[in-house]
Amino acid sequence: MNNTVDIKNMKVAKRYATALIECSYDFLDEVLENLKLVDETIFQNKELKTFFLHPVVSLKDKKDVIDQVFKDKINNITYNFIGTLLDENRFIIFKSILDLYGKQTEKIKNMQRVQVISAVGLDDDAKARLSEKLAEKMKKQVILNYDTDESIMGGLVVKVEDKIIDLSLKRKFENLRKI
Repeated sequence: MNNTVDIKNMKVAKRYATALIECSYDFLDEVLENLKLVDETIFQNKELKTFFLHPVVSLKDKKDVIDQVFKDKINNITYNFIGTLLDENRFIIFKSILDLYGKQTEKIKNMQRVQVISAVGLDDDAKARLSEKLAEKMKKQVILNYDTDESIMGGLVVKVEDKIIDLSLKRKFENLRKI
């Protein structure tokens, strides 16, 4: 998440994300893509971001800009949801809602994000085998994100949510030193 949000706002963001999931259950991917478009358009543009988060700018002006920019680019569910966030003065937690909506969508679709760290880049064949093995073990569709870190010397470090499976040479050497 890019913005820091206090716990109170995180709870509110979770309620909004859950409500949006319930309203968009048959259109999860489409709404997620729409939300990403809104995020990229508004929050990646300093002037638009300032405009939408500034308390002095009128609700009417904000809705007019949403209408001009997104009316024919996002579906009605997303369009109405953005309007609701503006009406309720909750647009400031949009990025948290997007993050939570994405995570809930992945959970519904039985998907799991997995971070894989290796000492050297993996070739496509190794990535495919690893993806297949992890999907089989987890009984989920996995979304792998790869990083390299030469300090692990060899092997892999696999991170799934808050669990870490450290199969690196560095860890094995550290364990040998403890003996």
